[in-house]
Amino acid sequence: MCTRYANYPAAMVEADAPARQSAAPRSPRPAAAGHCRGVAACRARRPSMLSPDLLRTITENGVVAHGSIPPGLPWWQAWSFDPTLLIPAALVGWFYFRGLRRWEGRTREHPWWRTALFYASLGTYLLAMESPIDRLGVHHFSMHMIQHELVMMYAVPMMLLGAPTTPLLRGIPGWLQQGVVRPLAGRTAFRLAYRGLTHPAVAIFCMTAVVWAWHLVPGWWEASLNDQVVHDVQHVSFTIVSMLFWWNVIDPKPLHSRIAHLPRVLYIFGGSLPKHILAAMVTFAPHPFYPTYEAARRVLPIDPATDQQLAGLIMWVPSEGITLLAMAVVFFMWLRISERRQKREDDRLRRAAV
Repeated sequence: MCTRYANYPAAMVEADAPARQSAAPRSPRPAAAGHCRGVAACRARRPSMLSPDLLRTITENGVVAHGSIPPGLPWWQAWSFDPTLLIPAALVGWFYFRGLRRWEGRTREHPWWRTALFYASLGTYLLAMESPIDRLGVHHFSMHMIQHELVMMYAVPMMLLGAPTTPLLRGIPGWLQQGVVRPLAGRTAFRLAYRGLTHPAVAIFCMTAVVWAWHLVPGWWEASLNDQVVHDVQHVSFTIVSMLFWWNVIDPKPLHSRIAHLPRVLYIFGGSLPKHILAAMVTFAPHPFYPTYEAARRVLPIDPATDQQLAGLIMWVPSEGITLLAMAVVFFMWLRISERRQKREDDRLRRAAV
């Protein structure tokens, strides 16, 4: 291995290989760079749709394969159009739309803002996973943290606010609904698992354990940077535990949280506190948490120490803001419900007195 890549992690060196290969000497061109001699020559040089040449060109320019950003490629061009994520996301979006079309008289039960939030959640999730944020996360801890915060604190809550249960059940194919969903939902084991996983204490424990383990267990975070499968497992685990946590904050109609509104405020505070403690540990750490970022090629003009502090602040400050906002909204919902309950009680007593 040449000295230029001696200090790079293995995954980064492998990811940079396409750029080095593309820089290899080529046969002389018949004209100046970027020009052709005649229409036929241009057509001969242009890759056809769905051809191996086109796929190779896309990969070398950094818009298919996940990994690091090759040297010389502007970071804003490092999109990852991964069909293994785009196709399922498109199907979910289509099933949701199809379910709404089949749901007559849904206006009152499912207002327009729920639909808007659901599709905003899909867009936010894809932004985190497919935009240059994903590949910048291999080089910069702060960008990796932005990716996780977009998923856990924005995409997941918006999806639950979009109340996806009824539209998706109405929109999926009949064979899937009759052959899989209904038999599964009717099983006692499934219901027990649902009640167990959505229990407030279990949700907080899972959220804390998963987030702390990925950040603090030696080798786990480094493995997510050097192995795409581990990276995907990390994203899936963060998505699942954040959904369990927010499930008890948001009533994803027609399902409901088991916590009353006033105790829900304490649940939000208690569940988010361990994550904020971890963020403070990262922010004020006197040493680097992950050596990979020390050796990584810097794409953005920020040194590793500042990058780590910025990552901790990104995990801390915006998350704290979302937490306080959620607590305020839930508290005012409790006030409104209490006022309505008191008004109904007053009306009942007034009618009884008459």
